[in-house]
Amino acid sequence: MTEQELTAYFETADLPQSLRIDRATTQHDVKEAVARNLETMRTEVKHSGARHRLMRIVNALEHPYDGPGIPRAW
Repeated sequence: MTEQELTAYFETADLPQSLRIDRATTQHDVKEAVARNLETMRTEVKHSGARHRLMRIVNALEHPYDGPGIPRAW
Protein backbone atom coordinates (compact mmCIF):
# COMPACT_ATOMS: atom_id res chain seq x y z
CA MET A 1 0.00 0.00 0.00
CA THR A 2 1.15 3.51 -0.70
CA GLU A 3 1.17 6.32 1.84
CA GLN A 4 -2.07 7.69 0.43
CA GLU A 5 -3.75 4.28 0.53
CA LEU A 6 -2.71 3.75 4.15
CA THR A 7 -4.02 7.18 5.13
CA ALA A 8 -7.34 6.53 3.36
CA TYR A 9 -7.63 3.07 4.92
CA PHE A 10 -7.22 4.34 8.47
CA GLU A 11 -9.58 7.30 7.93
CA THR A 12 -12.47 4.85 7.57
CA ALA A 13 -11.24 1.91 9.68
CA ASP A 14 -13.00 1.02 12.91
CA LEU A 15 -10.07 0.65 15.30
CA PRO A 16 -10.32 -1.35 18.54
CA GLN A 17 -8.71 -0.34 21.84
CA SER A 18 -6.19 -3.20 21.60
CA LEU A 19 -5.30 -5.56 18.78
CA ARG A 20 -3.50 -8.91 18.75
CA ILE A 21 -1.03 -8.65 15.86
CA ASP A 22 0.69 -12.01 16.22
CA ARG A 23 1.53 -14.60 18.84
CA ALA A 24 3.91 -12.32 20.72
CA THR A 25 2.59 -8.84 19.89
CA THR A 26 -0.46 -6.98 21.15
CA GLN A 27 -0.88 -3.33 20.16
CA HIS A 28 -2.59 -1.32 22.88
CA ASP A 29 -4.15 2.11 22.20
CA VAL A 30 -4.45 1.36 18.50
CA LYS A 31 -5.92 4.76 17.55
CA GLU A 32 -3.01 6.63 19.13
CA ALA A 33 -0.46 4.26 17.60
CA VAL A 34 -1.98 4.67 14.13
CA ALA A 35 -2.03 8.47 14.43
CA ARG A 36 1.58 8.52 15.65
CA ASN A 37 2.78 6.21 12.88
CA LEU A 38 0.90 8.12 10.16
CA GLU A 39 2.50 11.37 11.33
CA THR A 40 5.95 9.75 11.43
CA MET A 41 5.45 8.29 7.96
CA ARG A 42 4.51 11.72 6.57
CA THR A 43 7.34 13.66 8.20
CA GLU A 44 10.29 11.26 7.99
CA VAL A 45 10.81 10.14 4.40
CA LYS A 46 13.63 7.69 5.14
CA HIS A 47 11.89 6.10 8.14
CA SER A 48 10.19 2.94 6.86
CA GLY A 49 9.49 1.51 10.32
CA ALA A 50 6.24 3.47 10.68
CA ARG A 51 4.94 2.15 7.36
CA HIS A 52 5.87 -1.39 8.38
CA ARG A 53 4.00 -1.05 11.71
CA LEU A 54 0.93 0.32 9.91
CA MET A 55 0.98 -2.59 7.47
CA ARG A 56 1.12 -5.04 10.41
CA ILE A 57 -1.93 -3.33 11.92
CA VAL A 58 -3.79 -3.51 8.58
CA ASN A 59 -2.97 -7.20 8.29
CA ALA A 60 -4.14 -7.86 11.86
CA LEU A 61 -7.41 -6.00 11.24
CA GLU A 62 -8.12 -7.94 8.04
CA HIS A 63 -6.85 -11.32 9.31
CA PRO A 64 -7.20 -11.47 13.11
CA TYR A 65 -4.74 -13.72 14.91
CA ASP A 66 -6.56 -16.69 16.40
CA GLY A 67 -3.70 -18.97 17.35
CA PRO A 68 -2.36 -19.84 20.78
CA GLY A 69 -0.68 -17.32 23.02
CA ILE A 70 2.79 -17.67 24.47
CA PRO A 71 2.65 -20.25 27.28
CA ARG A 72 3.30 -18.95 30.78
CA ALA A 73 6.36 -20.37 32.52
CA TRP A 74 4.81 -20.20 35.97
